[in-house]
Amino acid sequence: MQLKPGKGLGDITFGMLPATVEKLLGKPDRIFVVDDEEEEFIYQYNELRTMYTFYKHEKDRLGYIRSSNPAITYNGALLLDQPIKDVLDGPMKDIKKWQAEKYDFFDTYMNEKSWIVLNVEYDRIADIEVGVPLDGDEVYVWL
Repeated sequence: MQLKPGKGLGDITFGMLPATVEKLLGKPDRIFVVDDEEEEFIYQYNELRTMYTFYKHEKDRLGYIRSSNPAITYNGALLLDQPIKDVLDGPMKDIKKWQAEKYDFFDTYMNEKSWIVLNVEYDRIADIEVGVPLDGDEVYVWL
């Protein structure tokens, strides 16, 4: 599964409708709404270890992906369970301006321009979040 900043993950791209995702991946294992996010619904695929978030207020288009799939690559290199420093200095060196935040049990590295979040535990990438980018006016940049 190739990470495509600003576009999606593997064959799944931002802006797709739920029916298109189902056509490509089959029925999700779970569909749910997060309590405080009534404008979003999520398709969860257990085998892929991936969740796809669709935005109701954007005509049900796919806008966010979160995954802990160990097969995720970027520039031909695996990302999950790799040391964060090795990834930022290696396959992701073309992405500049990472904002690091430290929490009690994990760290995050975010690139707002490409809307990528690397969630890090024990100095290794645990999962990845990628979203449809925003322009300067907080408007989604759909493909």
